[in-house]
Amino acid sequence: MSDTDRASCPHLAGAAPTVHELDADFTRDPFPELARLREAGPVHRVKLPNGTERWLITRYDEVMAALADPRLSNELARGLAKVLPPEPLPPSWQVALRTSALLGRAMANLDPPDHDRLRKLVVRAFSAKRIEGMRPRIQEITDELFDALAGQGEFDLVEAVSNQLPITVICELLGVPSSDADLFRTAARVLGGFVPDDEAARRTIEALDAFDAYVRSLVKARRAEPGPDLFSELAKVPEDGQGLTDDELVSMAGLLLFGGYETSAQLISSAVLSLLRHPEQLAAVRADSSLLAGAVDEVLRFEGPVNPGLNRYALEDVEIGGVTIPQGSYVVLGVAAANRDPRHWPEPDRFDVTRTATAKQLGFGYGLHYCIGARLAQLEVEITLATALHRYPKLRLAVPADELHWRAGSVRGVSELPLRVD
Repeated sequence: MSDTDRASCPHLAGAAPTVHELDADFTRDPFPELARLREAGPVHRVKLPNGTERWLITRYDEVMAALADPRLSNELARGLAKVLPPEPLPPSWQVALRTSALLGRAMANLDPPDHDRLRKLVVRAFSAKRIEGMRPRIQEITDELFDALAGQGEFDLVEAVSNQLPITVICELLGVPSSDADLFRTAARVLGGFVPDDEAARRTIEALDAFDAYVRSLVKARRAEPGPDLFSELAKVPEDGQGLTDDELVSMAGLLLFGGYETSAQLISSAVLSLLRHPEQLAAVRADSSLLAGAVDEVLRFEGPVNPGLNRYALEDVEIGGVTIPQGSYVVLGVAAANRDPRHWPEPDRFDVTRTATAKQLGFGYGLHYCIGARLAQLEVEITLATALHRYPKLRLAVPADELHWRAGSVRGVSELPLRVD
């Protein structure tokens, strides 16, 4: 650790760490503040825009090490009881407990060996062959969504496409009837959203309760009468008898919904926005469709929806980058900061769809908890981009980019993306 790093980290000498407050502007554009923190040191104590305090890891090497460190647990509920306020719990804390109960048995929120058992049961369902086999249907859905916009010179991509395509795909994958998609869409939005007041908290809990009850009824139906869908496959008890319990299936459905809808929806919008804000890159992709895959990867690096990063819980004191993170602390592995670390990315603040990878972008995580739905999300974005660019040669923003509103929550993205196509 350099002298500069040590100077910026007074807690190394036993003093209380400085808490860096990330204000409301952080949601709109987090990267200047992340860059400042990253250059000041690899680990900082921060207050997030929602008021919670966390340790934030900002540099690529340290984030990579943290992703592989078993002392940093994915089982975030371990520390929840220690930080709960006195009864009666405020509605926002009731949301935290309800969300923890809903998603607590999902593999993304578990450590080995439970994680490994669940991932083994699920990963086969997300094979590359199966996902690629979905390409024609994803293209069909995308075409239907854009067909519905025929004759409109202006539309909101978020509402018309970004919020529609992923939920349709994930519901069909799970075997959920289209008539019930709104229930899934509502649950997905509240899982990734910010709870601003007590009334929003109550609506969130109601949505999660409804989702929980629906999935349990679906589990019962699929166990009794399996179909060709993913949920029937997950509900099936394997020969060794070690299948998914009802609680695990509910959590798995919540995880697939949140990852398969919310993250993908924001990634679609961010991909279109990033290209429109960089006309020379847009022209390159229009001229050479083979750049699409690289463009999606660059969007994940440059403007990925996981921002500032992935949450972990310290099971014991953990030293990272010369800084000791105390046992019982919540930690954010700052993938958004790591993905722009100049130690690994030349000109990291430049969006370049032809960029030669000098490191692996961490937008989908890495290693043990790498997102199993990564290829599905990439495919949805690639198809949406290809379709939009083919249909709309004059595609452009309908408002200045600095007037767009960025939503608060654990998944970053624009609330609306008005486009002109005439």
